[in-house]
Amino acid sequence: MKNTTPHWIAIGLLLAVIAGIGYKFIIVGSAMQGEEGRTAVVLTPGERQAVLGEMRMLLETSQVIVEALANEDLAAVEAAARPLGSGAIATVDFALRAKLPIEFKKLGFGTHYAFDDIANMAKEGKPAKEIQLVFAQTMNNCIACHSMFELPLIK
Repeated sequence: MKNTTPHWIAIGLLLAVIAGIGYKFIIVGSAMQGEEGRTAVVLTPGERQAVLGEMRMLLETSQVIVEALANEDLAAVEAAARPLGSGAIATVDFALRAKLPIEFKKLGFGTHYAFDDIANMAKEGKPAKEIQLVFAQTMNNCIACHSMFELPLIK
């Protein structure tokens, strides 16, 4: 009978290393305590610009949705919200996504899924006020994210 204990020890160590790496990249990301008391998400300049660009796009689209809801133009609401739905998550570079802390990802994914909901509600012809309430709740994700995180410029 062969002694397989060394193999199980090696497998256990390998699993511990994989779990540690997974924890670092899935849960923690590339973050540290920021100067303003928020969590500083440490990104390369290009990654930082990508995140800021997405945030600007969300803000610009939010303005379009607010105006479309005021005019009860549900087709415009759907057209604005649909591209920022869950399909937009797939466009984020995997290496960048790995650097984002889990709470950042939860807020971001939740926001994208909410844009799916808003687009679907508009397509279904739900009342503008009902859509506006969902949109207002979605904006709380933006407020929470900006309150919790900062993207320092690293040179």
